[in-house]
This record gives sequence, C-alpha cells and structure tokens, in this order.
Amino acid sequence: MKTDLNFLKKELSRLTDLKYLKKELSRIAGEVKKFDVHINLTPAARQRLDILEKRFHEVLATLQHLQKQVDSNLDSFLKMVRSKRKATAKRSSRNAAQKAGAKAAPKAAKKTARKAAKKT
Repeated sequence: MKTDLNFLKKELSRLTDLKYLKKELSRIAGEVKKFDVHINLTPAARQRLDILEKRFHEVLATLQHLQKQVDSNLDSFLKMVRSKRKATAKRSSRNAAQKAGAKAAPKAAKKTARKAAKKT
C-alpha cells in the first residue's frame, strides 16, 4: 500500500484551515436545522420517542430535586463544621491561656485574653 505524501499534506492543510472548518460547520448546522425527526419517523417510532422524552424529563426533574437536597444537606453540614471548628478554637485558646498562667493573672488581664481569643 503506497501512501501519497502530497495528498496527505493537502488533506492536512485543508483540515487545519480555520475558514474551511467554519464553513463546513455552518453547512452541517444548516442541514441539522432543516432535518425534522418527526417527518422521517414511523408512527411507532414517534410514540417510542415521545415515551423516551417523557422519561428523560422525569429523570431530569428527579435529578434536580436530588441536587437541591444535596446542596441543602451540604450547606447545613458546612455550617455545623464551621461552628464546631470555632468552638474547638475557642477551647484550645482558653487551654493555652490557662497553661501560660492565666489563672494567676488579675481580672483585667483575663478580660483582655478573652477579647483576644474572640478576635482570632
């Protein structure tokens, strides 16, 4: 089997030509727009297509409902994680302050330490 390199070069340059590709794409799009599926189908095939479209829309509605549920559950989970993370951070900062000798500090110093812990 002999390959013609000139033919391959010509085909490759034609396929990489952007103007040619746009023209072919618009031609194919025009053909697809003109094609009417319902004219070319038998009545039995039309019925089956209608049934499939109905099933598709039902599945799509179910997926959208499930997506809303997942989003809602994820939002509540994230809120819970954030609140637990804040509580843990407060607890750890209090423990660190206590270990540093905050028990012996005067009341004014304790208030300052609490304000600093709240800000972080």
